[in-house]
Amino acid sequence: MDLRQASRQRQVLRAIIEEHQRLALTLLHPRELIKGTLYQLRTRCGKETCRCARTKKDRHVSTVLSWSEEGRTRLRSVATSDEHRLRQLAEQYRRFRETRASLVQLHRQILEAINCLEAALRVPHPAPRRRSSEKKRM
Repeated sequence: MDLRQASRQRQVLRAIIEEHQRLALTLLHPRELIKGTLYQLRTRCGKETCRCARTKKDRHVSTVLSWSEEGRTRLRSVATSDEHRLRQLAEQYRRFRETRASLVQLHRQILEAINCLEAALRVPHPAPRRRSSEKKRM
């Protein structure tokens, strides 16, 4: 048993748990999320006489929400009036997922610190006792 190592592991574990608690609390605030990313999509309309058929810079611009669902990328056009709100919701979703990933990482660190603490606190097994018949032989 290594008491110094055990003390150090307790400090490490305490710090990780405090960080875990801080992150977990940020996930509890009620808010809406939307999975996806908003971006500007430049497209051609298909009319031969339209300006978009001549150069790339003259293409039609629309804001779309892109997300993955069942292994496929989905796109939805976004009205200008909804753009700001959806951008905020997508950003909140991104932060939520980053926090979740950080919590997963902290869980691994907590388990590792617990394993190290256990190893530091564990005492060796007692040595085998001599049998009474072995004592007589000596």
